[in-house]
Amino acid sequence: MRNHLQYHRNDAVRRCAVCDGKFGLIRHYSWRTALCSKKCVDRFKSREESDRRWLLRLHAARQTVLVGITGFRSEEATQ
Repeated sequence: MRNHLQYHRNDAVRRCAVCDGKFGLIRHYSWRTALCSKKCVDRFKSREESDRRWLLRLHAARQTVLVGITGFRSEEATQ
């Protein structure tokens, strides 16, 4: 993704957020992110899903550690 400070704001609008490619006649959008093709839309959504799975595993590990330290489940851990 284009997170470099060297890119200007106007230039970032003219490029795909995933592959940094130029736009054709059609732009695809996902969560207000301009993408150049269906392939980039699929890549963007798979990244979102992998981030979501990672965060769920992190939350589960945190709950496991809390249960191990305290020895009982708190109200937060049961929800």
